[in-house]
Amino acid sequence: MIVIRLRRTGKKHQPNYRIVVTDQRKSVYSPYIEMLGHYDPKTKKVVLDKVKTEEWLKKGAKPSNTVSKILTKEGLKHNSIVIKKFKAISKKELEAQKAKEEAEKAKEQAEKEAAKVAFEEKVEAEKAAEPSSEEKLQAAAEESIKEVKEEETTEAKVEEKPEEKPEPEPKKEKNSPAGEDKK
Repeated sequence: MIVIRLRRTGKKHQPNYRIVVTDQRKSVYSPYIEMLGHYDPKTKKVVLDKVKTEEWLKKGAKPSNTVSKILTKEGLKHNSIVIKKFKAISKKELEAQKAKEEAEKAKEQAEKEAAKVAFEEKVEAEKAAEPSSEEKLQAAAEESIKEVKEEETTEAKVEEKPEEKPEPEPKKEKNSPAGEDKK
């Protein structure tokens, strides 16, 4: 992404900045695409080529927060010039904010616990109202055992009844000697 940012120049304790167009991923001291002007923070003097700056803003270059402030002071207006405002927070405000966040977290946790308990109660009520699959299987097993026992008892009763056997036919007596039958 192309950005418009400051590049430091000058001696120690005597900063001067160049307003440059460069790639955001590159180092601050790497070669830049184009120089748009100068800024001296001690005298607040700004030298800026407004035409080139407007062209880069139209191309989609995003200015840094400091450069955005400089551009608005110079009278440039564009949608991509956005100034982020940072507010220092005192310790009391920070502690109050943390306490508020902790209270919100505790409230959320309590709501989660209440929802969990309600869900568990609902599940228990459903289990009590409707027999579980294990209970259904147990009942089915008991019924099949009863059926098998009933079948066995009916078979046993059938076996206990004496069968009516036909009377055996009287055997013919053979009084004659064995040789007489053969004629």
